[in-house]
Amino acid sequence: MDFLRAGGFNMFLLLALGLVMLPTAIRFAIDASAQRLSILRALSWALLAATLTGFVSGLASTCRFVVDHPEEPALQVLLIGFAESTANLVLGGGIAALTWILVAVGVRRMPSDHV
Repeated sequence: MDFLRAGGFNMFLLLALGLVMLPTAIRFAIDASAQRLSILRALSWALLAATLTGFVSGLASTCRFVVDHPEEPALQVLLIGFAESTANLVLGGGIAALTWILVAVGVRRMPSDHV
């Protein structure tokens, strides 16, 4: 829970995308189809956008805090904020890696065209 809290609200969006992407990727690995692959590509772009948005918004929030609270030790706050912001990158990257490993399995299992 600390990991999700550190990444902020965006972590729930990433989890929702993962809950759609991973079962779709599993189905693709079992029975590959062009339609499932196109859905996974589109969801991957959405995942990338959400991951980067969460990371950058976390950094922006941290910088704003440092400016608004000059009495706090700036370097320490910046480092903590950076570390918390990377939770978005970790979760988004993990979902993407698992998804595309499953896609690789599905592509490998696809029958080759003998035209």
